[in-house]
Amino acid sequence: MATTLIPPQALADELVARVQAFCRSLDAQLPAYSYVPLTTDAQRLIVLQSRYWNELRAAEIFGRWLKGFDDLEVKLHFMDAIGEEARHSRLLADRIRALGGDPLDYLPPPGQIAMFNAFEALEDPVERVAAFSLAGEGVADYLIGKMLDAPGVPEWLKAPYRAIHAEEQGHGSYPAEVIARLATTEERQRRARRAVAMSLVLRRRYFDDLDDMVLRGVRW
Repeated sequence: MATTLIPPQALADELVARVQAFCRSLDAQLPAYSYVPLTTDAQRLIVLQSRYWNELRAAEIFGRWLKGFDDLEVKLHFMDAIGEEARHSRLLADRIRALGGDPLDYLPPPGQIAMFNAFEALEDPVERVAAFSLAGEGVADYLIGKMLDAPGVPEWLKAPYRAIHAEEQGHGSYPAEVIARLATTEERQRRARRAVAMSLVLRRRYFDDLDDMVLRGVRW
């Protein structure tokens, strides 16, 4: 399909707007992933385990990606990200154990597996930053903000996410800046658009599957 090259900054702005629109679409009915609709610690435990699994899987993928980065700045970003995932996983593991759970006693639903397998298969640095850093982390941090503002979420659960939220906020506009710097060809712009679209579609499926697990007791 034919595409038209646009200024890279315009592309970055377009993709940021798309992610923001997706986030707003969740407001009417926040997913279990956000913790906001949950009413029991048993439900919260499943979501904690699910999000712990995400931290581990993300670090594994970043490690596999590193050798494929020619851009040193992007390589260093994902090297730092591995350390962040480790810190976040420890924070969540502490809360899981405090609830009497095992961090690894969790079987991910189909949408969660599909999302991370799709991330792992991405080859271009622009795709990786667009799918994971811009779309994936953008949506996750938006929902962390929602849970931190929600009076029904207990403080013991908010505490680790305050630290996680601070680190995510520290990334600022970095993903958009990378896209604006690197997406300078029609092919790379097409890849970036497709990666964001893929990330959002699969994240919606993951959220739906997690809702089924937590709120309706579905298992696969």
